[in-house]
Amino acid sequence: MTTSLLAAAHRGGVVLADVTINPNGGGAPGGQQLGQIINYIAFYALLACAAGFLASSIVWALGSRTGNYGAAQGGKTGVITTVGVAFLVGAAAAIINFFFHIGQSVH
Repeated sequence: MTTSLLAAAHRGGVVLADVTINPNGGGAPGGQQLGQIINYIAFYALLACAAGFLASSIVWALGSRTGNYGAAQGGKTGVITTVGVAFLVGAAAAIINFFFHIGQSVH
């Protein structure tokens, strides 16, 4: 399916052609490598989320146990943040594709 970004128009004897977008990384120089780099970045982001989740859980538990409610609140915030970031990393492709397909339906 192609997306028409510029409808054909006839003004003053000049006809503007349709512009289409068909993303295909297979033919782009370095497309495969860029895809691998993005996967590596996602892997390291998930590792950082796991480490942050563990550290935040420990801070939350210790803060609650010792009565340091500021630390406990910071630990809660860290847990929620790392879970949210991990969700976004996992859903990044689906979210981007969702909005790309919505954009393709605009005429």
